[in-house]
Amino acid sequence: MVSASSYLVPIASCLLAPSAIISLAIAAPTALTCGVKGWDKAGSTPAFLAIVNATSASPAPCKALCTENKCGSFAVGNGTCLLYVADVATQLNPQNASTYTYYDAGCTV
Repeated sequence: MVSASSYLVPIASCLLAPSAIISLAIAAPTALTCGVKGWDKAGSTPAFLAIVNATSASPAPCKALCTENKCGSFAVGNGTCLLYVADVATQLNPQNASTYTYYDAGCTV
């Protein structure tokens, strides 16, 4: 007969500390930046695509182009839709006087 103790395997070395489990489980969502006027931040990567077309230069059609091109953010203004790799927080120098309005790709427009 085999005793139950022969099947017990210490697993304490395989467990994470409770603080490690908590830090892995709690990840704050990234806040979206939507509808902020401004210009490209100095030193930021320029738009990878600029569509000069009145139809595309409003938020909803520009967002559709952004989704299609897997961009991180987009801006509309002056009859232009601009698509960026980076999110707005990385890209934007906020300026209320700007004619361009920036949105993260995940914004509802």
